[in-house]
Amino acid sequence: MTTIQRWYTTADERVRGDAQDWGIAPRQAKLLAILPFVLVIAVAATVPFRSLYLWLVDEDHPIEWLQFACLVAAAVFLAFVTVRLYGRGQKGMAALYAVVSVGVVFLAGEEISWGQRIFGWHTPEAMEAMNRQDETNVHNIRGVQELVPLAMLVASLYGACAPLAAARFGKRWKALASKPLLIPPLCLVPAFLLPAAYRLFRLLIWPEPTFVISEYGEVLELSLYFGLAMFSWFNVRRLLEARPTVRAVRHRVPRTP
Repeated sequence: MTTIQRWYTTADERVRGDAQDWGIAPRQAKLLAILPFVLVIAVAATVPFRSLYLWLVDEDHPIEWLQFACLVAAAVFLAFVTVRLYGRGQKGMAALYAVVSVGVVFLAGEEISWGQRIFGWHTPEAMEAMNRQDETNVHNIRGVQELVPLAMLVASLYGACAPLAAARFGKRWKALASKPLLIPPLCLVPAFLLPAAYRLFRLLIWPEPTFVISEYGEVLELSLYFGLAMFSWFNVRRLLEARPTVRAVRHRVPRTP
């Protein structure tokens, strides 16, 4: 067996074992791992066909609306997890999820400029003077715009590296009860790894914002938001399937007179 074969076998076994812990079917885990690659390759294949490529990645077109859908789904799932954790007395983790939920709602609004292009209102003059696209959003304001790629890089690196670190030091992480709330499944690593690779490529190799390369970032943002939405959904499912604690059951058992 070659080194590549051994590496693939080991990786496949770990992904299968991790998927089993999450209650994810093997085929579903493989699909989730492959889908980000299919997405980035399929869109890259349209680059020679400029009109098709623009139709996919331009504002108010499929990629952006899929981003918005993933963010809305993630916000709903994260809010559910927040409420459920608070009800279970995990207030610290609930606070963390509440902060992330608010951040995701903000991102969703920013993606569609808070509905400006849908409802057609004019950009306030103060905002228009600062905003690169003359729209009602924060992420295109000069000064803030430079911080967005860094934030995306940090989020992507965490989503990609945390599951790999947990798999490498499995015994230590398995003892952590909150692991599923903090670390995505291994099958979602590609969804985070590809955006991280793109951001590192832009930062270290191709910093100039050429049109095709910069617009292609929308595809990688979709991959990141998809990974976040699926991670949130799997935690919703875990919490729905969790059995009531012994303490909670005792509170519901009526006392004998």
